[in-house]
Amino acid sequence: MTGKTRDGHAIRRRGFGRTIRAAAVLIVLLFGAANYLVLDHAIKQADSFVVETERTLVRNDFSHQIDQVVQYQSQLSFWDKSFKELAGGMPGDIFVRDQLRDWMWADFGFSWMIFTTPDHEQVLGVHRGAKVSERTARETLRWVSDLTRKAEVAYRAALAPTLGGWEVKSGREDPDLLTPALPAIHVSGIRLIDRVMSVVVVQAVIPRTRYIPADRLRPTLLVTVKPISQKMLADAQERLGVKGLGFSPIVTDAPGLAMTPVGEDAYNPMVASWRPNMPGSFVWKSALPQIGMFVLVFAGVMLFGTLRFSALVKALQHSEARNAFLARHDSLTGLRNRSGFDEKAAEIAGRDGGTPFAIIALDLDRFKAVNDRHGHAAGDAVLQAVARRFAERIGAHGCAARFGGDEFCMLLAGEYSRESLVGLAEGLVRDAQLPIAHDGQLLLIGGSAGIAQFPDHGRSLHDVMVMADAALYAAKNAGRNRAAHAGDLCMEEIIEARASRAA
Repeated sequence: MTGKTRDGHAIRRRGFGRTIRAAAVLIVLLFGAANYLVLDHAIKQADSFVVETERTLVRNDFSHQIDQVVQYQSQLSFWDKSFKELAGGMPGDIFVRDQLRDWMWADFGFSWMIFTTPDHEQVLGVHRGAKVSERTARETLRWVSDLTRKAEVAYRAALAPTLGGWEVKSGREDPDLLTPALPAIHVSGIRLIDRVMSVVVVQAVIPRTRYIPADRLRPTLLVTVKPISQKMLADAQERLGVKGLGFSPIVTDAPGLAMTPVGEDAYNPMVASWRPNMPGSFVWKSALPQIGMFVLVFAGVMLFGTLRFSALVKALQHSEARNAFLARHDSLTGLRNRSGFDEKAAEIAGRDGGTPFAIIALDLDRFKAVNDRHGHAAGDAVLQAVARRFAERIGAHGCAARFGGDEFCMLLAGEYSRESLVGLAEGLVRDAQLPIAHDGQLLLIGGSAGIAQFPDHGRSLHDVMVMADAALYAAKNAGRNRAAHAGDLCMEEIIEARASRAA
């Protein structure tokens, strides 16, 4: 073989080797690119899923807060005393002091309470517990004029003629809800009032009987404004597991900011915004160095991709499970919240056509004094301690829930004797009375409990809850620190207890 031939073969082998190496490099690059694209798509889908889940949680949380404000406001707007007070025009000073300043402002934190006729001919406004001039109140009304018009329309649409006057149609009862249905005459929205995002509720003032005399047909509207405080936003952040929850203009184009409208208020130019928990950034930081290894070690890349994808799925499952837990449990005590309690109660009440169950409603006594004297940290310690005791006492018999503030509720599935339920409720009261050590001192509170059973005291979950509340308030009226059974109440006690709750 001549040297020329050997050189030609060598050149061809070198060319073939370069081709193989180039092909190998190309295959590895294509494989790496394919993995890169797949990973990029998976991360985008994961980010999209997390953001959409958080949007739903944020909307539901604000909806729940609005419902709470509507319930608080209805205690004044859906009340015989308020309707009677407005018979001669606007409320008097005593009513303003006792009901608006010392109750709605001091207890519920409504920054604005405005009584107004639909044409704003008569206006009375109270701002942060102090009565203001009609001019000042009318300036605030300008920001909610569309809501007052809708409230008047809703009021008139709910009227039905009856003998000697009109009747406001009652709200549609939902047996799965624990709160009583209200007449569908309230209108709500989230607005920027006094430079603070606030929940606004407008409703015509009507009596509990829902009967409107012919000479009182023109309504007086009650406008209430509940500011959304930083504490409310911080509590919502903790419940939902998000960061930077607040409000932004709807035209905001900030990168990495998730937004969603809340409150079903088309007039509101602000939307809820937060920094979503995006798993993508974490995955990218971890995976990019490994993608470089894909080019060098094909088998290792495949193994790594499988492990990373598995880790991503586990992270998503963990995030979903955590969000599901937060949606149904109280973040402070770990007990079920109202939503989780409703879900469990509806499951038991609907099982086999109606499984017997019992409700124990329990309020802490002197809890507000602990908060006022020792601070909210002490109050939180009290709530956590009694919640732990309640959960331990209930054990496998049922579930314990915290509805908010110092309100607790126990759900027991199955048949129980009156004596066993009273004994259990008295044990819960004793649990509340045990001293709680905090910051070098002993905190003392008490508790009152009310018991009701299905089907003895109601044919629906709502009816049983109402009777349990009536028994609770009967226990409070009897001196607190005791338990009362709905079967021991006479009709006068039930009516008195319900009146105490309404007042």
